[in-house]
Amino acid sequence: MRALVVGGGIGGLCAARALSRSGVDVAVFERAPALEQIQVGGAIHVWHNGMRGLQRLGLADQVEQLGGRAAAVERAEMRNWRGRLITSWSPKEVEEEVGAPTVGVIRPDLHKILVAGIDESILRLGKQCVGFERDGGVTARFADGSECHGDVLVGADGLRSAVRNQLHGDEQPRYAGYASWQGLADYRDDATPAGLFRIVWGPGGRFLFYRVSGQRLYWEGIFATEEGGSDPPGERRQAVLDRIEGWVHPVEAILAATKEDAISRADAYDRPPLRRWGDGSVTLLGDAAHAMTNAVGQGANQTIEDAVVLAGCLAGADDAEAALRAYEEKRVKRTAGVNKLAWNLSRLSRWRSPAACAFRDTMLSVMFALVAKRAQRKDMSYEF
Repeated sequence: MRALVVGGGIGGLCAARALSRSGVDVAVFERAPALEQIQVGGAIHVWHNGMRGLQRLGLADQVEQLGGRAAAVERAEMRNWRGRLITSWSPKEVEEEVGAPTVGVIRPDLHKILVAGIDESILRLGKQCVGFERDGGVTARFADGSECHGDVLVGADGLRSAVRNQLHGDEQPRYAGYASWQGLADYRDDATPAGLFRIVWGPGGRFLFYRVSGQRLYWEGIFATEEGGSDPPGERRQAVLDRIEGWVHPVEAILAATKEDAISRADAYDRPPLRRWGDGSVTLLGDAAHAMTNAVGQGANQTIEDAVVLAGCLAGADDAEAALRAYEEKRVKRTAGVNKLAWNLSRLSRWRSPAACAFRDTMLSVMFALVAKRAQRKDMSYEF
């Protein structure tokens, strides 16, 4: 069986590795002409479920070594902007239960690990997919006029997927009502120990941080704002400082330690869940299928799960289309639930009034005490 994968990001490369390990012939088509243009971005949490997927791909040990034990999360907590603890939980305990840690990694570093095991003949750069035709299989068409035929086509081409657009129409992504400022800083003090993941909730937003190595700290500020906004040149750090003035230590100190050119800003989007992903010999994977906000940190992790499940369904399959529908049956409901949870939590970031924020803090505390911690353990032990 020959699988064509559109997109050379985390999803496309995980799919390529998983499919190759399952005996499927794979070709990956990436629109960027150079790897350096893909290997960008801040950091992500590879939670337990994502690490379990990477274990299946033979990559977990390499990912764990990126930041060392300092990047492995042992304590996670939420606090309000004045420092009061809202809730906490122990990823270390979950690690012991499910046999996989959760670690903070820099996106480009993760991508380099994924691409290192991909044969040069598999990954084809500078190939922008503009559509496909189903013809006793599927033929992908590219902007340079070339074509490639395979048995199945996997659209792993992100939020604004060309494959998804042809399947489901050119609908615009849904704006989440906030922008995300991200940065990396060389910062360390007693308030940012190794193993700590903290989310600080405040008026109109939240701020989180975790380690990606013994010295380097990743942070993200998520604040309600109009779509399409931008900061004046050289004032991204000040834009965040204006929003977190007076917040509990070490929020302002982390910003002060971050260089201006180490900060990025982007509007946040998702797509409402689909009832079906693909049709015939074509399916979707990752953000192309279930783009979600970052409120639960599961975008990349669900994508890794997709890749492992897809490979399992296609391995040795006699009927490629039936295998794709089996893959979707396993993934659509699960990812839709995570997508909806992320969207609902994202809406809380826009609350500003003292009364609304106090209610939000209480709601989060009660929710985690009664439901979320148990649900998290179940989700993190997902069976592929």
